[in-house]
Amino acid sequence: MNRILLRQSAAGRQGLKRVLAACALAALVVSGPCLHAATPDLQNSIPRGAQRGVETKVTFTGNRLGTAEEVLFHHPGITAKDVKVIDNRKVEATLVVAPDCRLGEHHVRLRCKDGITYARNFWISQFPTVAEKEPNDLFDQAQPIDLNVTVEGEAKPEETDYYRIQAKKGQRISVEMEALRINNIRNNIAIDPYVAILNKDRFEIASADGSALLKQESIVSVVVPEDGEYTVEVRDSAYQGRGRYRAHIGVFPRPTALYPLGGKAGSEVEFTVLGDPLGTYTFKEKLPAALDVSQDTHPVFAGRDGVLPPSPNPVRVSPFDNVLEAEPNNNYKEATEGGALPRAFNGILAIEGDEDYFKFTAKKGERYRIRVFARQLGSPVDPVIYVYDGKMKGLGSSDDADGTKDGRVDFNAPADGDYYVRVRDMLLRGGPDFVYRIESEKSVPKIELTMPEMQRRDLQYRKQMNVPRGNRYAMVVNVRRSGFSGEVKLDVPALPQGVTLETPPVPNGVNQVPVLFRAAPDAPVAGMMSELKVASTDPEKPLEGEFIQSLDFVRGPQNGVEYYTRYVSQIPVAVTEEAPFSISIDQPKVPIVRNGTMKMKVRVERKDGYDKKIVARMLWRPPGISCPSTVTFNEKDTEVEYELNANATAALGNWKICVIADSTTDKGPVTVSSPYIDLNVEEPFVNMKLSMATAKQGENVPMLGEVEALREFDGQADVQLFGLPARATTEVLKIDKSAGKIQFPVVVDEQTPVGQHKNLFCTVVVQQNGEPIVHRVGMGGVIRVDPKPKEAPPKPAATVAKKEPKKPAEKPLSRLEQLRLEAKNEAAAP
Repeated sequence: MNRILLRQSAAGRQGLKRVLAACALAALVVSGPCLHAATPDLQNSIPRGAQRGVETKVTFTGNRLGTAEEVLFHHPGITAKDVKVIDNRKVEATLVVAPDCRLGEHHVRLRCKDGITYARNFWISQFPTVAEKEPNDLFDQAQPIDLNVTVEGEAKPEETDYYRIQAKKGQRISVEMEALRINNIRNNIAIDPYVAILNKDRFEIASADGSALLKQESIVSVVVPEDGEYTVEVRDSAYQGRGRYRAHIGVFPRPTALYPLGGKAGSEVEFTVLGDPLGTYTFKEKLPAALDVSQDTHPVFAGRDGVLPPSPNPVRVSPFDNVLEAEPNNNYKEATEGGALPRAFNGILAIEGDEDYFKFTAKKGERYRIRVFARQLGSPVDPVIYVYDGKMKGLGSSDDADGTKDGRVDFNAPADGDYYVRVRDMLLRGGPDFVYRIESEKSVPKIELTMPEMQRRDLQYRKQMNVPRGNRYAMVVNVRRSGFSGEVKLDVPALPQGVTLETPPVPNGVNQVPVLFRAAPDAPVAGMMSELKVASTDPEKPLEGEFIQSLDFVRGPQNGVEYYTRYVSQIPVAVTEEAPFSISIDQPKVPIVRNGTMKMKVRVERKDGYDKKIVARMLWRPPGISCPSTVTFNEKDTEVEYELNANATAALGNWKICVIADSTTDKGPVTVSSPYIDLNVEEPFVNMKLSMATAKQGENVPMLGEVEALREFDGQADVQLFGLPARATTEVLKIDKSAGKIQFPVVVDEQTPVGQHKNLFCTVVVQQNGEPIVHRVGMGGVIRVDPKPKEAPPKPAATVAKKEPKKPAEKPLSRLEQLRLEAKNEAAAP
């Protein structure tokens, strides 16, 4: 079973119902941008699944499917024949499902001459498929069906579907839904299923609205009390969702949990099957020695009486021995003995308020990641774990971690001795299927490849390697190292005929690299699912890793939250028909230097007069290099300049870079890549520091720069000062490798704005091999402009000054005189 990511909003179940209802009513699931994600575009299939061991005719729907040739599956067990194009939106094929094909979810794509589509899910059942027949919207109109069938129908707003079955007293009747998962991201539809089993009097004997095991998908299993007719009710839980569903209805067991929740790789484990209304039973399963990199669980189909559940229970496969709890272990004094780590502790929080303790030993300095698994494996437990030393001093606790409802504690033993781990449910709930598993693992070296999200809320965008004949396609790969440092190399061991992979080694410290696929002009139009590998290039540090890709099948309308995501370890690679254009970059003859710029010449070759707009972009940039997000070739343009900028810490070295180009043709979007070019990033030849200059309006002033020669260069370099205020000018100067200083004659106009003007800088252009190497130096220069001095007023003519008679000193007023004066002034006031 592949990794599953099925999330609920923080508002809980009711919040999710409102979200899904809004999705159905307002059609807000992300859809529009996806139409440009790939050519062609697969949306869905009818039916959504098939029976194991039976040939089934399937109709695939979408856009731009008119050149479909092949149906591709990620896993063995299903093949296609008689692929027939009905029109540009519809393709029919007969799927041949092997008798031993694994049950449950598969991933399907169409390969057309124009490329491979997005992946969509397709479901395999052990039962025959029965189509819904209208009218069955009323209890009295229930559609009669046999037991052990898979009903494929459609839920509509304010509608309920009814199915009638015959059962005998003591017989188990189970219903399992596939609904939310099969209505993908592109359909603007969603259904949150509700199911109920009713007796002949319409009395409900069992119902379900979601489940811990399958999250929003409902499962119900009950032992019927008497012989007779029973009716299965299927609808959207809020009566508002719209979408297709598959309802498995029969006598199959439907375990809600297995105990223990995992086992040691390569061993045979006896599981106790929990949640069956006929009682618990045991089931043995041989666990694989290793799992695919895209899987972290193993699917267990715990059958009974020759019938399997429609979907498996996931269990962990780990390199640890199991420790099963021994009750009572509700406190540290009664803790279950676990011995020395690493171990896997397993238990059940069987009643409300239950909590379990395990005791283990560790030596000083030993480091372990102690992680609990419950919700991730379909358990209803919302676990909290605690780690204590021998004196019950807390060393760490955790509720939610790593984007899950399960906790994790990174443990570093402070001393030799005994330690304890404790687990409980967050709300102190408990029950017979409240299972959990706690694993302790040491850090191991690991390399993991992923592809970045190229378009928001669309994890499959640009991740189909559709390579036109005689052309190229490129994509970025993330390299994540854990406990390992060193250079790595990527490889795709198997590719379609005529396709080759080009990718540079990824140096230590670099976590992204562009990978380029090239198709020969005569490569056959074909495709396949390929594995992308990674390995260390150091023979003394051998380490291999693999690729994991996320497939986001269901997203909600609120911020595009992911509801249902699966993980695979393959990439689709196809040779497509020729593209109407190709793109290339002129190989620079000079490096780009730190704090420098470069204008790359990008060229398009248009075929057969193709004259539509083409948008080019850098797929990946070396560390410290920046550029505009896109450049555009307007109709009939054949070349543009693409400017690169290097910051002061740009990573030195020789880097492989390319650009990709998109254009919307009459057939739909087409993407091609340029060949790699070498971009050399080097240290600058010179540096400079500008001294502050001060001038008055209307004055000339020299601005001095101290030149530091970092590397020798031939000839002279042009130096230009930028950032001067308005109406201030200077001239372009030249320096050679021996220059120590440079002086710019700055002319300040009478109308140049007054003030301190910052952020002046210089460009130094060194010519090499006939091309410029542009430096930006002297950043942060300052010039202060003061007002021009005011003209002094004219002096008056000289005259002989008359002596004024000296005024007699005024006699100070008495207090009475002061009062009289104030009264007089008040009377005179208006």
